[in-house]
Amino acid sequence: MSYTYKDAGVDVEKGERFAELIKNLVIRPQWIQREETGYATILKFTNPPIAVTVDGIGTKLTLHRKFGTWYEAAEDLVAMNYNDLLCVGAKPMVFLDYLGMESLGKEHEEFVKALVETLNRLDVALVAGETAEMPGIYSNEWDAVGFCLGPVVRRIPAETIKEGDLVVGVEASGFHSNGWSLIRKILEEERIDPSSLEFQLLAGTKIYHEVLDILEFVKSLAHVTGGGIKRALRRLLSGKGARVILKSRDYTDWILKYVKFEEAVSTFNMGYGMLMVVDERKLEHVKNRIFCEVIGEVIGTTGFEIIYDR
Repeated sequence: MSYTYKDAGVDVEKGERFAELIKNLVIRPQWIQREETGYATILKFTNPPIAVTVDGIGTKLTLHRKFGTWYEAAEDLVAMNYNDLLCVGAKPMVFLDYLGMESLGKEHEEFVKALVETLNRLDVALVAGETAEMPGIYSNEWDAVGFCLGPVVRRIPAETIKEGDLVVGVEASGFHSNGWSLIRKILEEERIDPSSLEFQLLAGTKIYHEVLDILEFVKSLAHVTGGGIKRALRRLLSGKGARVILKSRDYTDWILKYVKFEEAVSTFNMGYGMLMVVDERKLEHVKNRIFCEVIGEVIGTTGFEIIYDR
């Protein structure tokens, strides 16, 4: 049987239409800098400008609760925000959190301890948050949302992308924190115990802090999140096209047993959590500072050719 994200209850196209509706309704003040990728909002009322973003763990939290993987959950929450700020050339420095639940319990304490440790390791300050006990709204589940901000240290020059530039991928630690409604459906329908798999299914999202060291050498950055690697390429390339070859991983081989390739590249990171466009002349500078690999190049036409190399 072949599964789809829509069958699991998530309609990506509907979500994109809703996001477009919000864009059309909102009036953008002059102190917001135009930023095409949508990874963060840049506020110009300070010098340097400040970038802000918000995101959550998603339904992966349900499995973290079941298996008690609180450090991995904390990495998910931090990374989903931290990595987005990197894509607009910002240095993450401040974090806030929101926890919504029916009633406070031990697991919330464990999660917050892990969250603080993760942030301390990155030299990011947890400065505030909100804990909301809401019986009647939340019952068996709870939610965690993060907010991150920091100064823009370099403007990302996506307008300079040209044919022949290299698409560089930085390896993911696993499925990160997207597509989990579909993964959970597969686990349930196929009666799969995550501990029986040959890879760590609940590995936390990789936090790409080392990207701060190579911002001066890149033309564009994309954190591979909602919409999978296909949507990330659209955000990365600013209307240009690319030919990309994805290296096989144990977890991507596994998901392709249950999901068609087109569905997979539109849902999952397929092995790469961060993408970059780099001028070939700057490649060695990047590779000397961060573990990465060339996975494709920018082509003269629009659209993407995505190949899976088994």
